[in-house]
Parts: sequence; C-alpha cells; structure tokens
Amino acid sequence: MATEEFNSTWKDKDIKSLTADFINHTYYNYYKNYKQDSERYEKINNRLFATVTIIGFSITILLGLKEILKPEIEEATITVINVLAFILPSISSVILLLMTQKGYKRKEEIREEARIECKYLVNEARMRFSTVKDNPEELKKLYQWINEQTKRLQLDQAKTFFLVHNIRDTTTINKTENDEGQ
Repeated sequence: MATEEFNSTWKDKDIKSLTADFINHTYYNYYKNYKQDSERYEKINNRLFATVTIIGFSITILLGLKEILKPEIEEATITVINVLAFILPSISSVILLLMTQKGYKRKEEIREEARIECKYLVNEARMRFSTVKDNPEELKKLYQWINEQTKRLQLDQAKTFFLVHNIRDTTTINKTENDEGQ
C-alpha cells in the first residue's frame, strides 16, 4: 500500500481493521525483516568461517606437500609455498578480526531472538484478535498491547544491535547507567 493511500485511508477505518492491519504490519515489516537479517548474518558468518577453515586446511596441506615432495620440486616452488604459508595465516587473521569487529555472529543471534519474539507477538495477537474481533474495547486493548510490545522489541533491538555494531561492551554500559542512576 502506498504511503499516500495509507495516510488517507487509516482515519476512515474502524478499530477492527486498524488492529488487523497493525498485526499484519508487524508480521510483514518486523518479523520478515528480522528473519531476513538473521539469515543474512548467518550466511556472512558461515562464509567467513568456511574461508578461515579452508585457509587453515590449505596451509597444512601445502606445508605437508612441501616436505613430502621437497626432493622432487624446484626451489622456486618451495619459495612460493613458503610465501603462501606466510601470507595465508595473515589473511585468516584479518578475516577473524573482521568477524569479531563486525560482530556478525552476535548480530545473527540478536536478530534471530527478535524473529522468535516477533513471531510469538504476531501469533499471540492473531489468537487474541480471533476471540475479540467484535468487541471495540478489547480490540483497542489488543492494539495497544501489540503496539507496546513492538515498541519494547524495537528499543531492545536498537540497543543491543548497535552496541554490537559499535563494539561496545553491554556490561560497561549497564554499569555506567547504574552508576549514573545512583
């Protein structure tokens, strides 16, 4: 639905339609996004981890082959193997540093936790909606409940996601917040 269309139609809708729309909005715009992010970070993390593993395995094979075939291979080939054995661990270290600094694994976990919680919220809201769909006061309460739960989830996500993204330690931040509150 286009923004203009939504902005011009929401005021003409009853509480039942608005509540149903909000439940669908939560599903399509939050749940699906968290699921997509979780899968994306999982793929990034798995690819980088596989690359590090392959590099480590390659170094072992290269050094083993160099020793086994030393009498039969040229000095230039031995030099290339030695250079690779020096460079590949450095590349692997940079990849591991990148993985740690960017926090891909933790971001995957954070988004997966949000996906699970958001799916629960949507399922719970749908169940509640089915039992109160003709009661305007209960629909209003349901709308307010899912709005509050979505807000809490979004705030939690923003806090934890950006802490990881900015490589800040949550225990330090929580300690600072507690110290300031005293």
